[in-house]
Amino acid sequence: MSASLGAQRARALQALWQLPAALFLALGLSAAMPVMAEDAFVCMDESQEKCDYENRNMELFIKGRDAFDQGRDSGDLSEARAYAAELMARNDMRHGKGLMKYVYLQFAQGTHRNLVEAHRWVAADIAAGVTYPRMDLERLLRQIEARMTPDQLQEVRK
Repeated sequence: MSASLGAQRARALQALWQLPAALFLALGLSAAMPVMAEDAFVCMDESQEKCDYENRNMELFIKGRDAFDQGRDSGDLSEARAYAAELMARNDMRHGKGLMKYVYLQFAQGTHRNLVEAHRWVAADIAAGVTYPRMDLERLLRQIEARMTPDQLQEVRK
């Protein structure tokens, strides 16, 4: 009889320990569900194609920003400029022009080593009538030219 009484007590204790664990899991999961639902991305645009297009633009911007950081270290901002140009071609002017402006500011500081290339890019934007808020491209061109050797100046004027 004492063996069965001991077994009953053990089962009762086990049930007491299982109840708080079950409550904790149930409450914890139900409380976590709304947070997980809020964190999920929900496309608010008209179509999945529009969302995919916007997501691709954001992917290009992130890659461009990473290329910009690497280019500042290496002295070659051509990859970052290419991403900015692609974003602008995709009509994402906010990200494309923003990234391009950062690239051009680095040109002004002399970070980009290929001054002939930098000069051609800025001159092409000036010829195309591209503008950036609070940035004078003509002044930027003069700053680049001030760093160029006579041979480099001659090369860009060909």
